[in-house]
Amino acid sequence: MKLSRKAKRYDDSVLPGEFQGFETFHQTDIELDGTLDGFLRRAEGGVQLGEMVLERHVPKKLSFAKLKTKAEKLSEQVDYLKERLEIVDHDRRGMYIQLRSLPPYKDDTQIQFNEISIGKNKIVVKRIAFYRKDEVKQQVPLQLSELELKRLLFDIRQAIA
Repeated sequence: MKLSRKAKRYDDSVLPGEFQGFETFHQTDIELDGTLDGFLRRAEGGVQLGEMVLERHVPKKLSFAKLKTKAEKLSEQVDYLKERLEIVDHDRRGMYIQLRSLPPYKDDTQIQFNEISIGKNKIVVKRIAFYRKDEVKQQVPLQLSELELKRLLFDIRQAIA
């Protein structure tokens, strides 16, 4: 997925998270002719998702207008992540749109938000925290119930189909 310069600089500044004890998963999606990858940890209260990447292997013809429509629809559908998603960045030539939680979760020490990056053939879901004291951005687990995880997977599959 080709990122805009702004998004690339931003992505480069996000440190990887501490995901010891998380299980990696890799599934072939025959229906989409793609793969689903990521890492998660199941606990009594639900699922902690480190990252999820759904990618099509066969490129699909898609205009930026259609990609934007899919991103807007996805932001409306994904209303179960406790924070509303909005388009915060896009790149017409690179066919890339970034959704982010607005307003993000805030407390005295950090700001956290969900981020979904949508490309022509790839969608990446993750949660990022900005720690105020250290001024560091780092990936953190996204807390979901099993039902929310299934809905999220269904919704991102629809967005890339």
